[in-house]
Amino acid sequence: MTSIDTSSAPARTPAAEELVEEFGSLMRVVHLHKAQSAMRSAHSLLFPVAHHGPLRTTALAELVHTDPSTTSRQVAELVSEGLVERQDDPADRRACLIATTAAGRAAVSAMRAQRARLFAEALSDWSPQEITSFTGDLRRFREALAASALAPAPVLGSTPSSTQPDQEH
Repeated sequence: MTSIDTSSAPARTPAAEELVEEFGSLMRVVHLHKAQSAMRSAHSLLFPVAHHGPLRTTALAELVHTDPSTTSRQVAELVSEGLVERQDDPADRRACLIATTAAGRAAVSAMRAQRARLFAEALSDWSPQEITSFTGDLRRFREALAASALAPAPVLGSTPSSTQPDQEH
């Protein structure tokens, strides 16, 4: 297990500490809502397949940042539920594409409607300006998190010139 060198990290302010706590609380609430719904982790794969169209399992794994073996297992669950189907890849008959079925598209619509109801309820006393402001701030935060996730993390005890991305995967 590698450690992250935090010696050069900026000091966290009380406001940043509060944000860390609130974000942790938000993640717990999101997991609670997922647990209360019928949505399993495999169901989250329906969204990118519905949005992008038929995909190879490896491309789907890259899109959702998961291990291909995990994605393959989850796709098998969705196939058994009739939510996606495997189709021949016209570019390579040895490969297959994952595509949503009518039932899968209906499930995506139902999950989107459920999410819209949940957000409408949670935001019912927010003004349009507050929602717009929060959306912009959330987008900026998400983009910053995504950028930091793509940057190689420094390893404890390394110098900036010797820090290299891990080549073993």
